[in-house]
Amino acid sequence: MLSRRALTFLSLCLVTILILVLTSARSRYEWSLDSARYNHLLPGSLSGGHTINAGTGNKNDVHVPQVTGDPACHHFPDTRNILLVMKTGASESFQRVPTQLMTVLRCLPDFLIFSDMNQTIAGHQIHDSLDTVLDDLRRENEDFDLYRRQQACLVDQAACNKHVQAGIAEEGWNLDKYKNVHMAEKTYNLRPGYDWYLFVDADTYVLWPNLVQWLRRLDPARKLYLGSVSMLDDYGFGHGGSGYVVSQAALKEMVAPHPGIGNRFDKEASQSCCGDYIFARALENTTQTRVTQSLPSNELQWPTINGEKPFTLPFQAKHWCQPIVTMHHMNSEEISSFWEYEWQRFANPALSPSSPDHPPPPLRIRDIFHDFVKPRLTAIRRDWDNLSDDRFYLDQAAPPGAPGHGRAFEDWEVDRAKKKHLSPREKVAHASWQKCRDACDEEPKCFQYRWQNGLCGLSWSFKLGAPAAKGEEEAAAFTSGWNMRRIKRFLEEMDGCDEVSWPKVDD
Repeated sequence: MLSRRALTFLSLCLVTILILVLTSARSRYEWSLDSARYNHLLPGSLSGGHTINAGTGNKNDVHVPQVTGDPACHHFPDTRNILLVMKTGASESFQRVPTQLMTVLRCLPDFLIFSDMNQTIAGHQIHDSLDTVLDDLRRENEDFDLYRRQQACLVDQAACNKHVQAGIAEEGWNLDKYKNVHMAEKTYNLRPGYDWYLFVDADTYVLWPNLVQWLRRLDPARKLYLGSVSMLDDYGFGHGGSGYVVSQAALKEMVAPHPGIGNRFDKEASQSCCGDYIFARALENTTQTRVTQSLPSNELQWPTINGEKPFTLPFQAKHWCQPIVTMHHMNSEEISSFWEYEWQRFANPALSPSSPDHPPPPLRIRDIFHDFVKPRLTAIRRDWDNLSDDRFYLDQAAPPGAPGHGRAFEDWEVDRAKKKHLSPREKVAHASWQKCRDACDEEPKCFQYRWQNGLCGLSWSFKLGAPAAKGEEEAAAFTSGWNMRRIKRFLEEMDGCDEVSWPKVDD
């Protein structure tokens, strides 16, 4: 017969087993992927319990984004009403897209990436934007040589393109012009529920806090197409590399009533140079909407939507206090560096004290100067091109042995050259970097200069520029200089900025 102690122990064991059985049954629900405990980890679930339902209307096709608990995104703004649409090419996608995924894209709840081939990068789908181009147009069309070669490649694209005689960049450009309208059509069919659609290239950096604050001031129910204007045959369109923003109203009217809109413009694309130009044509044709910057009365979108980057931005009074939302031609190192810089701004309690509801002050062009360019400026730098090109001094008839002799000057350089009423200093400015510097010192508007082999360039703004090819002889070397006294006086006069002046959009 069991003792009292043994009975007590046995009773405790039975109770424990019963509790475990009940807990296990409950846990099978509570800790399953269908349970509330995992709601914040399921695709489509965002902080605060909100769920995006942006899709085609078919339950099986609805895409809902997955949000991670990434601490780098804690102060990232709410972008759920804006869809990023990124364009790349299969020959460059593995050089450009991974850095975007590791930086800015890691904080977006949803985005689409299009290329000229279906690919997967780190688990992210890259969509082929050209698989719906007209078959008759693709067949036997040399523009699609790269496209066909990519489809037939048995290994990695770099290996397949390594021994191609034609330039990969030129082949990629031939394909690129067909993408934009097809991307827009596919984007709306995949994600019809967004207020705003931002189309960018894979080397474009987006400053999301600024973009969100700007778009909050605009109405997506209006047909809007916002961009940095480029001109082709006197027709204004949003420059694709700088990025362009299209409202819900405009994209819906372009795509929804016009199935196959991409094919309607395939032939025109084959006869044009640029996909962003064809997109503008298609948007106007279907919605009568033009890029807003092309309206003479409108405040310029540039430099808010901008094709430069920190070291090529021209700093001057009229842009000094402007906010900026995109930068172009950013390589992977530059994207990573600027992301780290922005992340520090997000995390700075003095700028962003509590939450995404209290974002840092809009980042302006003056901030980029102080944090990126000012520490690198010096009076003179050799083997460096600071891109001074507002006015040139040159001598097309330079005698043998003189700087510039035999040089074929570009037409645009000749057009910008000062030819009349030259001062004594200006007459010899082309002869050496020292004389070019003297011409800059004499011109009150000049902030910087550059000289190389008989060509002196002055600039009415200041920028850092980039390294130039090393010249063994002084005449062959690029020499750049900055009027530090003038720049210092400019900074003293421009210290501080008033209330943010966001670009206006005319009614």
